[in-house]
Amino acid sequence: MRVGITGANGYVGTILRAAFAEEGHEVIAFARSNRVTSESAAAMVGIAEWRPYEIKRPPSGAAFSDLDVLIHGAWDLTLVSAGDVWGVNVSGSQQLLRNAADAGVRRVIFISSMSAYKGTRQLYGQAKLACERTGSSLGGVSTRLGLVYGPGWGGMAGALRKLTNLPVTPLIGARSHQFTVHEADLAAAMVRIAESDMPLPEPVGLANPEPVPFRRLMKEIAASQGRTLRAVPVPWQLVSGVLKAAEALRVPLPFRSDSILGLVHPAAEVPGVERLKQLGIEFRSFSLDGDQR
Repeated sequence: MRVGITGANGYVGTILRAAFAEEGHEVIAFARSNRVTSESAAAMVGIAEWRPYEIKRPPSGAAFSDLDVLIHGAWDLTLVSAGDVWGVNVSGSQQLLRNAADAGVRRVIFISSMSAYKGTRQLYGQAKLACERTGSSLGGVSTRLGLVYGPGWGGMAGALRKLTNLPVTPLIGARSHQFTVHEADLAAAMVRIAESDMPLPEPVGLANPEPVPFRRLMKEIAASQGRTLRAVPVPWQLVSGVLKAAEALRVPLPFRSDSILGLVHPAAEVPGVERLKQLGIEFRSFSLDGDQR
């Protein structure tokens, strides 16, 4: 297949483009034009073609007309205000999904989040939900990713790992939980969904359905680095307030204040578990054995 991936330079995008190339599919990577020319030879491995892309100005359907599958994973995480998130991420994503549908792409997959559930208080989750609704109305598939972990240590898992390196780790949402997905399982699941023609009208969660207590999650992340977790519970409202103040001053941070809501108010369950089992897709229980680097 010819598989287009937006956000191909990101943590998840890099995992996916390698997985599809390994399965013999042609990967068309959509990225900002100024990053296309600066890509190293090593990063080009597994990519058949680069095409310029910006989330706020999605290309017309002609850019997707030769694709069998389009996976939309691009998202500007530097935006913090609702107006900016909706004006760029949501508007741009919705237009891209419409353009891909108009171009006749067989399978359009929107990468969503387990934070996107009915009643979510997180701006990120609400924005992803809005895009899910557009994708569903066009016959697309929405995949809600759990906390992605593995040897790449990117995204939220990578940020949490840095916290465990502190002499004392602030434990936010100590009584909360997360649903997790290993990098390899995420890649295999996405390839299977892309190759399949099975209708998936409702969002499906790409994560093991067993919730992992947040304290255990942090303890195992620390242990994977040979450390013993020394944690102190901290009120999430305090941390969120500090982050909001820093954001107002445009201080670069590993966390956004909105991310805190995703940690303390997670989804209650993983959707679509039985539906994915029909495709032979299941996810391993959380473990960092073999993922220490």
